[in-house]
Amino acid sequence: MNLALDVFEDVGVTHIVLAGDTLDMYNVNAHGPKHPAIHTTLEDEINAGREFVEYLVNRFPGVHIIWMAGNHFFRLERFIVDKVPSFYNLFRLEKMLRLEELGVEFIPYNERIQLGQAELFVQHSPPSYSNNAAAASMVKKIDQSHIYGCSHRPDWSLKIGSSGRQYYTHMLGWFGDKGIFHRLQKEMPENKKVFAFTKNHESWGRSFALASVHGKYHATQHVLIDNYTCSIGPDIYKG
Repeated sequence: MNLALDVFEDVGVTHIVLAGDTLDMYNVNAHGPKHPAIHTTLEDEINAGREFVEYLVNRFPGVHIIWMAGNHFFRLERFIVDKVPSFYNLFRLEKMLRLEELGVEFIPYNERIQLGQAELFVQHSPPSYSNNAAAASMVKKIDQSHIYGCSHRPDWSLKIGSSGRQYYTHMLGWFGDKGIFHRLQKEMPENKKVFAFTKNHESWGRSFALASVHGKYHATQHVLIDNYTCSIGPDIYKG
């Protein structure tokens, strides 16, 4: 994350789009039991999210920051609707994160945004989660380019539209770590073992995108992070 933010600061971005799943909502996750070694409460996670947004606002004054709600963010909303619907408006995450107060634009799940006037859209969940998600998703969109933020698997696809122009789909990776907890287990004393709650999917990887928009035209650079290192043109950035 810090590596990407260093790049954003260096190139002078005008917008930062958080493309979803910035928070996990681990304690209201319906996928299996929670491990007792994880003591993070819902309050801890929301406070951490608020601190992160405040950090972005302070580090990037004048930059338009957009928070897109992902399916993990949506877990709390589903939980409230299912368990305590009377509290729905009271416990809206965008309110608890103070996004409006901080001047951060909120995009509900699963809406998409258009970058300027270009035929380039950002959305969290793609139309397809197949092994070739970028190519499969592109087939379902006509004459548009997309950046998706849900797959955790860096991928991209290209097609020629009916006008002869090129269109791209980019599937972004994530900023999480995988396998590090398993490695730490071997080095830590027995009373300080940590729990590897992050699934170790081998195809997951880290990446982000830089988009330049000029009127109806755009260019997108999909930046891969390997060993906490990435390159932007001739420049090498290390995290």
